[in-house]
Amino acid sequence: MKKITLLLSMVIGLALNAQIYYQLPVAQGNPGGLNADDEYPVGGGLSATWTTILGPSNSSPTWSSSQTIPFTFQFNSIAESSFKVSSTGILTFTTSATSVPGSTPSTLPNANIPDKSICVWGITGTGSSDNIATKVFGTAPNRQLWVFFSSYTMPGNANSWSYWSIVLEETTNNIYIVDQRNANGTLSATLGVQVNSTIGYQVSGSPNVGHLSANDPSAADNFYYSFLPGPQPQFDMAGVEITTADYLALAGAPFTISAEFLNLGTATITSADINYKINGGSTVTASLNNLNLASFASATLNHPTTWNPAVGAYSVEVWLSNLNGNADEKTGNDMVSKTITVVQNLTQRYNLFETFTSSTCPPCVPANTNMEQIFGNNPGEYVSLKYQMSWPGTGDPYYTLEGLTRRQYYGISAVPWMLIDGGWNQNGNSLTQGIFDQYQAIPAFVDLTANYSISGQTVSVDVEIDPLANVNSNNLRLFIAIKEKLTTQNVKTNGETEFHNVFKKFVTSDNGDPLSALTAGNTVNVSKSYTFNGSYVLPPNAGSPVDHATAHTVEEFSDLAVAVWIQDISTKEVLQAAEGNLVIGIDDFDAETHNLKVFPNPAKDVAFVSIDADRNTSVDLTVVNALGQVVLSQTSTVDSGTNLININTADFAAGVYAINVTVDGNTQTMKLTIQ
Repeated sequence: MKKITLLLSMVIGLALNAQIYYQLPVAQGNPGGLNADDEYPVGGGLSATWTTILGPSNSSPTWSSSQTIPFTFQFNSIAESSFKVSSTGILTFTTSATSVPGSTPSTLPNANIPDKSICVWGITGTGSSDNIATKVFGTAPNRQLWVFFSSYTMPGNANSWSYWSIVLEETTNNIYIVDQRNANGTLSATLGVQVNSTIGYQVSGSPNVGHLSANDPSAADNFYYSFLPGPQPQFDMAGVEITTADYLALAGAPFTISAEFLNLGTATITSADINYKINGGSTVTASLNNLNLASFASATLNHPTTWNPAVGAYSVEVWLSNLNGNADEKTGNDMVSKTITVVQNLTQRYNLFETFTSSTCPPCVPANTNMEQIFGNNPGEYVSLKYQMSWPGTGDPYYTLEGLTRRQYYGISAVPWMLIDGGWNQNGNSLTQGIFDQYQAIPAFVDLTANYSISGQTVSVDVEIDPLANVNSNNLRLFIAIKEKLTTQNVKTNGETEFHNVFKKFVTSDNGDPLSALTAGNTVNVSKSYTFNGSYVLPPNAGSPVDHATAHTVEEFSDLAVAVWIQDISTKEVLQAAEGNLVIGIDDFDAETHNLKVFPNPAKDVAFVSIDADRNTSVDLTVVNALGQVVLSQTSTVDSGTNLININTADFAAGVYAINVTVDGNTQTMKLTIQ
């Protein structure tokens, strides 16, 4: 969990009467890690366990009904049992308030804000998907109540979305403001807490604070601000995260246990004891001196006693104590923990780049150009798959309903958009070599290989899964997708003339095929195949997507490739991906065996198919137009050696045609353009 240091400002009357103080750094992730739900619009993928308390399309500022806090909670040392929330981003414990603050933020304290309020002031619930929902996470006495502003709008930009939460925490009485997700706009907001008309606390920069988060629906890109009950203690070192990697290769033992800590006390910490415990065993303690951690400063500290484990999964806990010779005054935030898995070996990660794009999308042009340049600089080190989408406008003619399934699974609502291993979730124009390297550097613990062959219109795939560690998830899925390395016939309005790694068909289900939990050393083999039906068709637009039961959009079967990956269908994490290896290809038929060619191409009145074959070989030939209609069907017999098959094209309309040539049960498809 990394942080950005951001100052908060205190406004008026704090010195003697304050019962709330604030933590200056803003931390990344979700506070306490209790909320692991993905962030989607209510009704559009958000877990049904959330409860909507204020619906969408509020044309004027509106309060929700009064809501009950499901646990004991104190605000400014006073017990509060209920609250209500406005469509302008204000949560107040003053449920008797009638006037609703407008959507234009100002500084705190402010006469427009009721006493005892928490503010994400500057968002608005005017849109048709804008809801406020609540959910409780955790178990007593350590629960959190999340009040979620889902898909809220930034004022003046109806196409924007802005996701925030206000979190109330049981026992600690902490308040968090969580910056979760945003797109298509620039936010100006006031973030803070107002005690009354003379006491308020706000994030520095209010009323012009913007988002730090990106559009990732997971917590990975979230940031949160913390407001804690006061007075601020002198000695309080909070654990942030264990920074030792989640997966370690045994060959690298012994390992250093490291963790990041944050000084929430007023005293500068110059010495402390660092402690760790493995699987609840004995505490390993060492003294650290010559520290210099001022109030609200953070640092990553290493335990000098290394850890020498065997292969296995371990629960690791780390904390600080004996701060400048004093006890920590708030022990509830001291310890950080996580599971670290030690495996015999790790392997190289091949990241899966899934891109949602369209030939009718002008911004997709620079995004695809940027991505392909980075891919070109890293040959053989990635897996790319592009789903052509049904918007903007009439959409891409190579749009498929299976691509729609993937879009809905990820909650994608804009193109161009890219995911890396089920995460990152941003415009592909933002991809850099640094981001590529960052995701490639994440250790992988599954070896994945795939071999495929092409025979006529059938693609057969053999997959080998070799786990290097136990993967105990019951949500694993294997995906096998067929793609075409280069297409040119789906040109529409955005100026692109070539499209790379275009998705054509899943060999598995479009939701993946279930895999059992993986056991280290136990290889799993899967063999599957798919036969494309019918002949080539070029749909006029995305409104009439290809019906795979009767047709296909493969321009050249010899240009097909296979992408394979393993994904946790619940967390969306891709464990490993692989590019298939072609072992038996259709090229053996056209280039090596029969030297199949069509010329001239483009043609006008006549075209010829040349084929090398033995005497008396029967050759079946069909010509199919872009609508999938067979416009010519004939059978010829080769006399000897090279034979020319004459195709009279004088009566053909201008356009692109598929020439299907079948010899000895094998079919090769070539493209022919008629002028």
